[in-house]
Amino acid sequence: MSRRSRNTNGKVAAGGAGPAGVPAGTPDWITPELIGRTIEVWQPFYRTVLTPEEAVTMILNVGRLYDALSSGSLP
Repeated sequence: MSRRSRNTNGKVAAGGAGPAGVPAGTPDWITPELIGRTIEVWQPFYRTVLTPEEAVTMILNVGRLYDALSSGSLP
């Protein structure tokens, strides 16, 4: 979803995402609540309005970082 599909109040415009604002192709374990909380936590650090797609990317990247750090092996 592009930033243009959001209203000025930050709400997702109709047709911008799947059920309950979850972008298509999002893993099942990422819930609408997790997406909302991610946006709530990170939005103060961004000038532009974060989208659900960006929140999903952040969540997946943090998971990858955790996997890398917890593996105990060097790259």
